[in-house]
Parts: sequence; C-alpha cells; structure tokens
Amino acid sequence: MKPFFLLLFFSFFLIHPIVSEEKPVPPGPPKEGYFIITYKNYSLNLEIDVNGYSVRSGHSNDDSSGQADINYWIIPGTNKLKVRLSERKTNKKDKNKSDFPKEAEVKLILGQKGQFPDEGVLLHHYEWNETNQTNLGEWKEISFDPPFFPPSELWKQAESLTLNQELETSAIDFLKDFTKVLNTKDHKKILSATAFRAKDTSEVRYYPYNEVDELKSIQGMTKAIGSTWKFNPIKIKFKLICNNQILEITDPKGEPVITSKKGAAIPIYLSRIGGKWVIVR
Repeated sequence: MKPFFLLLFFSFFLIHPIVSEEKPVPPGPPKEGYFIITYKNYSLNLEIDVNGYSVRSGHSNDDSSGQADINYWIIPGTNKLKVRLSERKTNKKDKNKSDFPKEAEVKLILGQKGQFPDEGVLLHHYEWNETNQTNLGEWKEISFDPPFFPPSELWKQAESLTLNQELETSAIDFLKDFTKVLNTKDHKKILSATAFRAKDTSEVRYYPYNEVDELKSIQGMTKAIGSTWKFNPIKIKFKLICNNQILEITDPKGEPVITSKKGAAIPIYLSRIGGKWVIVR
C-alpha cells in the first residue's frame, strides 16, 4: 500500500501548483454598444463637444444633469472629447443663482442595450471642483481611440470638405430644393431625399431599417406639418465637424434653419457623397 500512497502524493504535488496558478482571463471591452456622455454641473456653465458636434452648449445658467448618446458622432481613428467650464454672469436678483459649490463632472461610458449608463464601461472621467488646476474658460481636450466603431457607411463614402463660397452657395441651393420637396407632401420624394440618413442612422443604432415604417413616419409628419416648411438663408452659420466630413448648418444661435409654422424644426447635417449633397444625420 505504501508505494500506492507515495505515487498518489507525488501526483497531487505535481498537479496542484499548475491548477492553483490558473487565473480567469478578464473579458475584453464590448464589440458593440452605445457611446454615452453623462454630465452634471453646479454653479458653472458647461460646454461639451465631441468631434465638433455640440453635445451641450454653454448658454444655460441652470444647474443640470443629463446624458447624450453620441454613436452618430464617433468616427474611425482618434476621437476628441472637449469640455469647457465658465463662470456665470449672475446678480443678486437672478432666480437661477445656485447655492451649490462650483463643480462639474463629465463621463464617457460604453453601454449595452438595456443597461443604465452607470452600468456601462467607464472610458473617461473628467471632474472639476475649485481645487482643479484647469482654468475656467479653457477647453479641456481628451483624445480617445474607441475599442470599436459603430457601424456606418458614412465615413467610407463622405468627402472631406473645405469651407469656401462655392461650397456654401451649393449647400444653400440644396436646402432650398429640399424645402420644396418637404412642402410637396410627396412621401416617396421625401423618403428619397432622406433615405441615406434613415438607413445609416438605423445601422449606427443597431435598429433594422424598415422602409414601410419610414414611410409611415413621413406620412405622419406631413399630416401634422403640411406645407408650412420654411428655409431661412439669412445669417447662416456653417461649421465642419467629424473630421470635416459633415457640414452643420444653423442660424447664428445654433438653431435649425428649416422650421415650420407648427413649431417643428429640422437640424441640418450634410455630407458630399458621389459629388452630391446628402442629408446624413
């Protein structure tokens, strides 16, 4: 019996260290999901910018907290998240004056369908309080390379743009024609003018594109709005965003230039694809 027990002892001795050294491999970052910005600010104005797209403007004097899905604005390569905090111009009679100490927080989170943002993977965290070394009024830039890029055909097809008079005039002419299409109330014409946007943004958000549903949505819009769309070409602001592949067009205050008498508005984001203007976001 002794040789048997001796063999069993040495077998355990040789195997046990190998088993005990095995460690579970932590899972890598998700291969799909939603890039989300969460933020809060007290007693300071907060601006957030992702690749040129304004997630939050700095005009509001209100304390706030919120979140924004930014999958539409994530581009191949290095992305840039920018944050700027500024003092509020208040007086003693200002009803919006905050009693909280000056502080702000911005998080970039990678979430999955069905998750709350705080359940996602934290990619970047920026926090400011009165001991922070970042000066108020200065942009804080955070560069990041996403673990994956949301699916989109846009970045493969859109031309790189340069602002000039010819480009701006061409874009204005396109929006005049687009407004005329909206006012025809012709569902198929409107669908044709917005098809790239509908398909690409569905893909970015992992929703299957359904032309029948899209037509129903357009029919509902035309029934509610009618032929009341108006394009205001006066004092237009042009801004290139997302690696100069998207042209954002607003009024000087950052508001949409195509509006209706019913109070609706259409934000305008254009790209050049195959030498033609296309509504993309």
